[in-house]
Amino acid sequence: MRCEQCGGKIRGRTYTSVTGRKLCQRCGTRLQGRTAGAVNGGGISGRRATSGWYARVRKAMGKR
Repeated sequence: MRCEQCGGKIRGRTYTSVTGRKLCQRCGTRLQGRTAGAVNGGGISGRRATSGWYARVRKAMGKR
């Protein structure tokens, strides 16, 4: 199975978006971070910053 965002092969867990897209864990984590930034009202730069921050926090906590 391939990720519908980056096109890479999905290894391990699959993240299913609200719209039904199948994403790899990395793209799923970034999407969650961008969504949190958008909900918080950060605009484009806020979404991008939040997605990077969220991905680093999950990696540091050992949640992949």
